[in-house]
Amino acid sequence: MSEPTFSDPIAEQYYQQGETELASTQSAEAVLRKAEAFGHKDSRAEIMQSAFYYLAAANFLESRDVAKSAQAYHQAGYQLHRLDQFTQAGRAYSSAGRLAERAANTATDSAKHDLQHFAVRSYSRSNHCFAEVGELAWSETEYLNERNARVTWAKMQGKHPWAQLAWKATSNYGTSFSRWGAWVLGTIGLFSLLYELFFQLQWLKPMAPGTPADWIPVWSGLYYSVNVTAALGLVDYEPSNVISQGVVIVNVLIGYILLGIGIGIIGRMVKSR
Repeated sequence: MSEPTFSDPIAEQYYQQGETELASTQSAEAVLRKAEAFGHKDSRAEIMQSAFYYLAAANFLESRDVAKSAQAYHQAGYQLHRLDQFTQAGRAYSSAGRLAERAANTATDSAKHDLQHFAVRSYSRSNHCFAEVGELAWSETEYLNERNARVTWAKMQGKHPWAQLAWKATSNYGTSFSRWGAWVLGTIGLFSLLYELFFQLQWLKPMAPGTPADWIPVWSGLYYSVNVTAALGLVDYEPSNVISQGVVIVNVLIGYILLGIGIGIIGRMVKSR
């Protein structure tokens, strides 16, 4: 996080006081202790002093102790949130998440998990701070940072977050309508070719006695694929081979998953408006 810009001269004064103490001692410990002590108070002035002492210490520690810098940024975000300075709080929490992830890359195994989990929490708080003031683009960025951090954390725990990775691939965690649309079109296109092949192999048979609708090359395969993907069931042919039956089952399952993701994207879009 770059040095903050100040609209409040008192906040700037507190930040500069913290920088002065840091420059004279070349250690952040005394400033962090003062920041913590001020943070336990209830007056606005003392909370502000705590926030900007934490920011000064965090900036000082970035090149010296990345993990401790992340903690200081997180504490600064907490105090800034208490002051209803949500944008500044969101930026502080975001820096905490970024630095915690950087520290996790070089930490020992025992500390790696804790730092990555700390990054998840910091990104989550940053997301909510930006959302509170309607900074939707920043909020979405922090949401994506949080989701990616969660995937990394799961891998550190020896888990395989296939569902999360599939969600990312199909819609970037429910944020990309265009990516989801490309998957829908790709799914329909792939299965339409398979159904066209199955008809030629006579692996699709009429569902009822009588004369079914004529199979029109290309179009009927596309129509069949759309119906199965959308689980509408408005088709005149049924799979008669174990392979074609298996493909239909897979198509239905993928269709339900894509439908659920699509509903989630629309819900998120409506909520963000």
